[in-house]
Amino acid sequence: MNSLLTVEELLQNRDGYCLVDVRSPGEFHVARIPGAVNLPLFEDQERVMLGASYWQEGTEQAKLLGLSLVAPRLPQLVEKILALAAGREIVLYCWRGGMRSRSLLAVMAAMGYPVWQLQGGYKAFRRQVVSYFSNTKIQVPVFVLNGLTGVGKTLLLRELANRGAPALNLEEMANHRGSAFGAVGLGGSRSQKDFEALLFLALRNLQGAPYLLVEGEGKKIGPVVLPDFLYQAMQEGPHLLLEADIALRVERILKEYAGLADNRQALTDAVLALQKKLGREKCELLVTMINQGDYSSVARSLCTDYYDLYYRDSRRKKGDYLAVINLDDLHSGALAVLVCCQENVKQEMVSNEAGQ
Repeated sequence: MNSLLTVEELLQNRDGYCLVDVRSPGEFHVARIPGAVNLPLFEDQERVMLGASYWQEGTEQAKLLGLSLVAPRLPQLVEKILALAAGREIVLYCWRGGMRSRSLLAVMAAMGYPVWQLQGGYKAFRRQVVSYFSNTKIQVPVFVLNGLTGVGKTLLLRELANRGAPALNLEEMANHRGSAFGAVGLGGSRSQKDFEALLFLALRNLQGAPYLLVEGEGKKIGPVVLPDFLYQAMQEGPHLLLEADIALRVERILKEYAGLADNRQALTDAVLALQKKLGREKCELLVTMINQGDYSSVARSLCTDYYDLYYRDSRRKKGDYLAVINLDDLHSGALAVLVCCQENVKQEMVSNEAGQ
């Protein structure tokens, strides 16, 4: 039986496989295939020891050292993998489909368990992502959702996705809200490679969609950078303006940043970083509000005194938007967005056919 599974075969049935990354925790933290579980064959320090043994004593000694390190925990490792698989086919991968995944595969195969090894490992998956980004041009309209902070753009994208619309939640992929407070409470943004991996899979899933929906973003979302082909399509696509009452915007911000009391220091640091734009006195007042737990006043003040002013300076003229949609009611707003996009696509199709 051929125990090798190509990246393309994996992508065609991702939900059908239990994907196990056997690299060290440090490698997994830097970048991984989305959906993979890390069950390391060697810990980070052990990997360093093996590397030193390989260079100082040669391949055979490194193999023996590796065997002595992993042998005692093999039964527990196999047991964990079988529990995670829950009836799905198991796929193991390491950096480039080498000794680590191949060794564990041999052990499990000898025990009678059907297991695959990802051909080329993580490196092969990453190569496919890079190739896709280098050769892709979005051929369908990209509708861009714009609006003031707290209007509900992220909530709308989730609602649209739940309705089956072709929505890309870029901030969720980046694990960053794309603002001065974008990382508060999220535990750090994703790496560029992990962001690109998620975007790659999302775009593959939406192949054949008549259009795409995204939130208006700059070239960067926190530390991650949008690929040129997507950013260009966003610049050229139709833009929609979303509006909502300020009280509702504040309410939505507070829900989005639930647990602010647990992130008081991060919130304070983000406020103090705005002193050049807001002034020292204003920032100190906001810090006092934070310490008092008056997050509603903090959110309202940041909207009216910072975000709204900044956004109005940079946004398009109102007449440049395809539509202006009220989002006080999320469900009716989502329906209005869908109707607007679908009608625009139909009109473009009719116009193109008439011009041929």
